[in-house]
Amino acid sequence: MMRSLFLKIFLYFLLIIVLVSMTVMALTYFRDRQFPLLSHQNFARQAVTEYGRKAIQTYEERGIAGLDRLTLKLQQTVGIRLILFDAQDNPLTHRPTPRRFRHLAQKARHSGDVVFPMMGQHNSLAMTLTGPSGQIYVVTVNVPIRPSTQSALQNLIHGFLGWELLALLTITALVCYFLSRTLTAPITRLRRATRSFAAGDLSTRIGDQIKGTTELSELAHDFDDMAEKIENLVGSRQRLLRDISHELRSPLTRLGIALELARQNQPDGCENALNRIELEAERMNTMIGQLLGLTRLETDAEAPPFQEFDISQLLAQLVDDANFEAGRRQCRVVFSGATELNYVGAAELLAQAFENVIRNAVKYTAEKTAVSVSLAATTDTVTIEVTDQGDGVPEEFLDKLFEPFYRVADARDRQSGGTGIGLAIAERAVKLHGGTISAHNRPGNGLMVRIELPLGNTPLT
Repeated sequence: MMRSLFLKIFLYFLLIIVLVSMTVMALTYFRDRQFPLLSHQNFARQAVTEYGRKAIQTYEERGIAGLDRLTLKLQQTVGIRLILFDAQDNPLTHRPTPRRFRHLAQKARHSGDVVFPMMGQHNSLAMTLTGPSGQIYVVTVNVPIRPSTQSALQNLIHGFLGWELLALLTITALVCYFLSRTLTAPITRLRRATRSFAAGDLSTRIGDQIKGTTELSELAHDFDDMAEKIENLVGSRQRLLRDISHELRSPLTRLGIALELARQNQPDGCENALNRIELEAERMNTMIGQLLGLTRLETDAEAPPFQEFDISQLLAQLVDDANFEAGRRQCRVVFSGATELNYVGAAELLAQAFENVIRNAVKYTAEKTAVSVSLAATTDTVTIEVTDQGDGVPEEFLDKLFEPFYRVADARDRQSGGTGIGLAIAERAVKLHGGTISAHNRPGNGLMVRIELPLGNTPLT
């Protein structure tokens, strides 16, 4: 399947040129077969003039007998039958003269120009000539009806279809190539720009790279306008999240101080209320910390430092920590896979991403079940799979799990303390390492989150 627009345009142009050339050749060929003399009028006029003058000279010097010998020799050698008429349309020959030649001679004498038969075969012509003596004659010439198909094709091949056609097609192909490249180059630049923009580089602009006032240059400027507006909107959103997060930290700190003072002077029966206030304050503080982390991932121009670490050991430690939390629901977290696997990346950032995915699985797995964490590697990819035994997620919502603040069920997530930010942070961290993260429902029940990271990693900027 041809996926290259450049190749399609190039081949279309070339095909059109070839079809036009073949059509012109075919029309010329069929015209030559139907009107062999009309296709070479200048040549026919010159040939008749030469043959006619020679015939007139022979007639005036040697009479009709000499003219008959000349015309007979001409017919036998080149297949041309020539008949000379005087000014009164009398044939100057002792040989039989077909009636059509008489009519053709009369038309030529009256018109004073070269004439061809209007009906029947079109392989004859007639024209008037003046002899050395000043007498006016009419020369009629009849050529063979048509060459054989084989000889006609040979003439075409040795003539137009030879080096001339090859040179024509070569020049045409070069012109089509440069024309196709000119048309598709701006589209290629636009495609690279859209890919860069989609990858997160919101500063991408393309307008100054496409010159002129064509529709493509206007599209490039429209892209720049759209990119600038989106960059401003995203920047405003990120600044708003960052500012709100920072501003909320101060009242939370004061709330914590007030809470400690209240504990010191609490009346009887207020312990549960104060504990609830403390829990909600901790949740809000956690959410603010996650918001700040997400904002940093989205706005920081520099990637965190990459270093080599044992990703298997990191996962094993996270699984041990998650087991402590899972024990409160009589669940457990099981780790399987490679016991040692070195990886180059931002260890703290990936640890946060893995922890968010594992904690999410622990929250939603059914009680008294196990969450499995597996690690596998190929020559170029590391794959981590975290699988729970919960209710899963409706298929139409799987792609939205990694959007900030998205919840499949608000009541359930709020009850479990979910903020809708953890998986978003995991997705940004994995993308920063050039990897992918996806969610899939297991056959039966449960959700499986797969993380794929490339080996031989370098930080993405």
